[in-house]
Amino acid sequence: MRAWILAWTAAICLAGCSTPQEPRQQSPAEVLQPLPPQFESQQQPFICRSEESGLGQPLVDNLRGIGHPVRDRAGKVIGHSSQCAIKPRIQHFYFTGEGFKPFDIENGFKLPPSDLKTIVVNGATIPLVVRVEAGTINRFIYTIAMLERAPWNRKLLYWMRGGVGIGRQQGTAMWFNGGLNGTEKKLMPKLLAEGYAIVSSSGNETGVHYNMRLAEETAAQTKEYFAATYGKPIFTIALGGSGGAVQQYMFAQNRPGLFDAGIPAQSYPDMVTQTIPISDCPLLGQYFREEVARNPASPWAVWSRQSLVLGMNASDTEKNPITGKPGTTECINGWRFAMPTVLNPHFRNSRFDKAISAYGYDPKQFAAVKWTHWNDLQEIYGADAEGYAPIPLDNVGVQYGLAALAAGKIDADEFLRINACAGSWKEQRDFVPWKAESDPFDAANMRRSATCRDPAGTPAPRREGDQRAIRAAFDSGHVFTGKRLGIPVIDLRPYREAELDMHNARQAFSVRARLLAANPEEAKRQVIWFAKPDSDLPGQVMQALSVLDKYLSSGSAPAEFVDRCVDSAGAVIGSGPGAWGGVLDGGKPGACTQSFPIHGSPRMVAGESIRGDTFKCRLKPLATALADGTYASTVRFTDAQKAWLARIFPQGVCDYNNAL
Repeated sequence: MRAWILAWTAAICLAGCSTPQEPRQQSPAEVLQPLPPQFESQQQPFICRSEESGLGQPLVDNLRGIGHPVRDRAGKVIGHSSQCAIKPRIQHFYFTGEGFKPFDIENGFKLPPSDLKTIVVNGATIPLVVRVEAGTINRFIYTIAMLERAPWNRKLLYWMRGGVGIGRQQGTAMWFNGGLNGTEKKLMPKLLAEGYAIVSSSGNETGVHYNMRLAEETAAQTKEYFAATYGKPIFTIALGGSGGAVQQYMFAQNRPGLFDAGIPAQSYPDMVTQTIPISDCPLLGQYFREEVARNPASPWAVWSRQSLVLGMNASDTEKNPITGKPGTTECINGWRFAMPTVLNPHFRNSRFDKAISAYGYDPKQFAAVKWTHWNDLQEIYGADAEGYAPIPLDNVGVQYGLAALAAGKIDADEFLRINACAGSWKEQRDFVPWKAESDPFDAANMRRSATCRDPAGTPAPRREGDQRAIRAAFDSGHVFTGKRLGIPVIDLRPYREAELDMHNARQAFSVRARLLAANPEEAKRQVIWFAKPDSDLPGQVMQALSVLDKYLSSGSAPAEFVDRCVDSAGAVIGSGPGAWGGVLDGGKPGACTQSFPIHGSPRMVAGESIRGDTFKCRLKPLATALADGTYASTVRFTDAQKAWLARIFPQGVCDYNNAL
């Protein structure tokens, strides 16, 4: 594996990058010095990945075995790198029309490659050659890209990537070693042609880690370095999708002034509150699976019907990755592999095992790592005596399928059976490794009951969330509350509900609902743009960038800064204040609302609002719920059913009208 990494590194350098040098060996006096306090508190073990980016091994900074092993050409360990630092370097790349290749800056303009494309900047045609600086800040790899033969427009774009990661690694660099994805390859030429400088850091990729305070700190340091080296930008616009969009909302809330505007694409308000539906999905999926196994003619064998309880979209025709047959849900296609990352302390991505082996780590160094988001942020959430971080997930009192019951889509017995059998997740110390093939919903780690379907049986227990963890999530700024946005954002979304994509359409409105609830004036800073999935997404990004550029340059919102949606050709379907009517206001559906249906979540079906920010609901006695209209007037529970309901919810049921 190590030989493969070295061969990969060498291959990319054949086309013009400077050959990685033997890592500089510091003197024993240097490497035996105590590490600065901020370094001592950093996460270890931590895998450096500069070698995979074609940037060579990190520099040795200690001989005490702390951090990443660094080797000489013979493979002998000569020291360790706690900081994953590399010497900054400049590399050039040229655009082929499909992607970027390394460019020989000494000879490339004299003898240009046959596939070198040109670009028009300020009316002049120039070769599309990009100058990229790479280095390390805060242990992560930054890149700074500008056109080589065109002036910088003094405006900065900060590019952030998505994914779901659990830390313990540096990530890899954009640009280097083919490190641009398909959308990035399409957008970079357009952005560079406008004269922007483009900054990125592997520390601002949520596939590397989901510590938003660490990401914020990294972005602030990287921007500070850029300003000191290249000059202070007129303004900085953030750009990124999924986790890259989450970071924009988080940083706007937690670090005013870091960015001046943002284009969050395929957004979520934050990722921590997404763990709520993520944790519900498998519980309900396992219930449906067992029902159909018991009775193949069960109504739940019709996949689209499961949406009644899940709230999310479901399809009778999309391929199911578990069965390989038509019929599946967003819970499965979109979120199935997210749950273990959130909850299962044994779930380690296989890439870690390959890297541990390839770089020669002692596996014992990782033996005590608990691979969950909560433990990765142990400095925020804390840990118990066994090293497990507390978890905020809670489903006590949650009435799954309540709206379906009220609508007459399920009867009282089915409603009671779902809630008696849904169960909850075990405590962390009781988890076992996930066997995805034989146990697709990880039921081995659920708290269930063999007699839950019997009205006289024992309901499966619910889980009590840890109040300290809930407070820590909010206090640390990992939950977007809506109290502050402070910058104009265009929340851009290709509509992919038909694909059961995890980037579901309700998320942009979850952000707005939180803004409206906490600070209505701040809601005016967010506009929502939807596009058909086959539309020109890079073109939509460039339009959004143009609007924000006008906004920042003039100091006021241009006419185009409004809600809107477009069709496959980019033609506007609807725009303005009423475009999304009916989504949040209960009024008449607007043109965009009609063209782009919005789905829900299990908790929304259970009575929570679209904000989706309630980890633990306030409870009310069952007697109160039976009398106050919680259940539709058409619902009539028998005495036996009321007794069953009382056994399912001995502590009461959720009162979402009264927040904790």
